[in-house]
Amino acid sequence: MIRFLILATVIPAILATQGLLRCNSGHEMPTRTTVVGCDSTPCNVQLGQSAQMEIIFTAPREITTLTPVATAFLLGIGIPYELPPEIQRGCDHIANARCPIAAGTTVTYNFELPVSANYPAVRNMPVEVALQDSQGTFSCVRVTITAVRG
Repeated sequence: MIRFLILATVIPAILATQGLLRCNSGHEMPTRTTVVGCDSTPCNVQLGQSAQMEIIFTAPREITTLTPVATAFLLGIGIPYELPPEIQRGCDHIANARCPIAAGTTVTYNFELPVSANYPAVRNMPVEVALQDSQGTFSCVRVTITAVRG
C-alpha cells in the first residue's frame, strides 16, 4: 500500500513537462502542466498543428467562467495570441468537473494552442497561458516552444 501511495505521488511529478516557468505577471502557476509529447522545454510544435496541454489547477474561488488567454513573446514584447472561440470557452474543456467550479476543487483542463501554418518557424518563443474567470487571472504558466516546419 505504501509503495502505491509513493508511486501515486511521484509519477505525476515525473510526467509534468520540465522547464515551465511562472508568468511575468507573477500569478500562481497551475499545480501541474504537461505539454503532450514534450518532456522538457522548448517544446517542438509543428506549424499547422496544435500544442496540447493538460493543466491541473485548484480553483482559488468559485469559478463560473473559465477563459484561457495566451500571449506570445517575440524579442521580449508580449503579443496577444488570438484563440478561436471554441478554445476560449474553457468550461467546455474540463475533464473532471463542470462550471461553476467550487473553490478548492482540483480540475484537469485540456488546453489547445493552435499554431498556424502561416507563422514563421521560430526557436525558443515563450508563450504564457493565463487562466481567467470573471474576477481576472488566477493562474498562469509560461512555456517555451519552437515552431518547426513539417
